[in-house]
Amino acid sequence: MPAPKVSVLIPVYNGKPFLAECIESVLAQDFNDYELLIADDCSTDSTAAIVENYAARDKRIRWWRNQKNSDQAGNFNLCLQTSRGEFIKPLYADDIMLKAQTLGRMVAILERQPEVSLVGCASYVIDAHGDRLKYRDSLGRSGTWNGKEIIQRCFGTPGNIIGEPSLVMFRRSQSGNGFNSRYRQIVDLEFFFHLLEKGDFSYIAEPLAAWRQHDNQVTSANQRSGLSAKEELWLIQEWYSKPWLQNHASRQMLFMQIRHLQRIYGKEADELTAAMMRRLGRGWYAIYGIKRKISRHFRKLRCHIPK
Repeated sequence: MPAPKVSVLIPVYNGKPFLAECIESVLAQDFNDYELLIADDCSTDSTAAIVENYAARDKRIRWWRNQKNSDQAGNFNLCLQTSRGEFIKPLYADDIMLKAQTLGRMVAILERQPEVSLVGCASYVIDAHGDRLKYRDSLGRSGTWNGKEIIQRCFGTPGNIIGEPSLVMFRRSQSGNGFNSRYRQIVDLEFFFHLLEKGDFSYIAEPLAAWRQHDNQVTSANQRSGLSAKEELWLIQEWYSKPWLQNHASRQMLFMQIRHLQRIYGKEADELTAAMMRRLGRGWYAIYGIKRKISRHFRKLRCHIPK
């Protein structure tokens, strides 16, 4: 049996509320050369019955129930290890692809541009009912950027301008060791950075997918527990130790990271902020601080100008 072009990966745990809609968004794709792998991580609801029902109707669906419950990274990695496709399309079980052309558009870029290691897109944030809460277009235009530049821009924001796994596609051959089990909340961003060290980032400025926000998702639990903030510091410490990032870090990136680290982590990040300050210089830090104040002042003025 020939390998498919794409492996769509849906790791799921207790996915009953949204899983059917997620699967339907895959089956609605006009690009058909894919396999759909679903890893049920010992769900206690009717997830298995939902998947079994779809698998009986479509031979492209392969699924299994894990022998024991894993974490998010572990379940993603099980999917990766089982996948056969040249390209990998992750999809959270509570998210959806919005357009029938999503897979085809991303595949076309990876086939046309061998230097691209990661493809992403604009998106909508939706709620538990599927209503749109926010439109996200982090780069503002379609195009291709150097991967390391995108890593720098994430640290210069600071934030994730790439988006969640449901918004991307990448080459299986570049997936390395997969997702790092040390991380739970920003495991995707850490993995994306490894891909972006190997190649370019291509971005489609159209909402091809939607990320669902609801109270029961892992993201909400990690933010409440403080795990998100802890992992962010780990990520900054790990990646700023890389010589290429230190040598190419822009003044804007250094200024933003120093402010962010001091405000969020305080003494816990003293060693890292001191290293960044030595590279930036206190004079430049003061200049960027003044520029920031002026910029904020003019933004406030514009908000108060009568229309």
